[in-house]
Amino acid sequence: MNIKQDYSRIAVILVEPIYGGNVGAVARIMHNFSFSDLRIVGNVPEKNDFYLAMHSEQILENVNTFSSLEAAVQNLDRVIVFSRRSGKNKSVDFTPGQMAKYVHSLPDSNIGLVFGRETYGLTDSEAKLCPLRCQFMANPSFPSLNLAQAVALALWEIYSLPMEEKEKGNKYYNSASGKELDEIRSYILEVMHLCGFFQKRETLNWDAFLAKMLVQLNPDKKMLNRLRQMFNRFKVLVTGKGLGYNIKGLPQDTAAKKQDINNSQLVHSSSNHSTHYIPDT
Repeated sequence: MNIKQDYSRIAVILVEPIYGGNVGAVARIMHNFSFSDLRIVGNVPEKNDFYLAMHSEQILENVNTFSSLEAAVQNLDRVIVFSRRSGKNKSVDFTPGQMAKYVHSLPDSNIGLVFGRETYGLTDSEAKLCPLRCQFMANPSFPSLNLAQAVALALWEIYSLPMEEKEKGNKYYNSASGKELDEIRSYILEVMHLCGFFQKRETLNWDAFLAKMLVQLNPDKKMLNRLRQMFNRFKVLVTGKGLGYNIKGLPQDTAAKKQDINNSQLVHSSSNHSTHYIPDT
């Protein structure tokens, strides 16, 4: 049974597609499964093969183009890339079915589905913008799918998930936005630097780990605030000063006063509960 569904919050992002036929086929597939937000990084291919977008020309007319993948995902809360590549820092997070359930677990979040170039996929710097990775099962000796075929499989999984599966399971409402997750990740890394946590070349690996952990955790606003408070306290303990992360919703001077009170209480509490040890001789 076909049920009208609206997936306007989900963007299909094609990175520098070469063939107009693939773009036309993607537009038709999106129309088939009630998706409407098509984004292209780079130039739109020549339109001579767009006949494959039969009855779906409106999606092509409304396509948004971007100069970079970073710009294309700027206003999105979660980004999932579809890739056949795997490795030490390219772990697979989802099967297509798991990906569909994840998308439905975030009913008020804007989500991007990223598909790389037909020739070589994504660069390493582009891949870092996509913390979550989905992989299709295919013949190990020939796992590379055509671009339009990959889009069709992904959108069908989301659209065809049984209604009872869409309605049950965890639902993460009021989840932190992509911008908020980037801000807290940067702040956590800053505090880790101050603690002397990192050794040579470790920063990038931990940055990628934190990005993946946060999108899988799906913190809401309250949980995000607790994370801020926790790392504020770490920063004060390490540096002995500083306001840490600004408390949103409070004027700057009020936030500063509140943090100063918290800091003094922390120092007072630490001195009252300290234990004196006699060193071995």
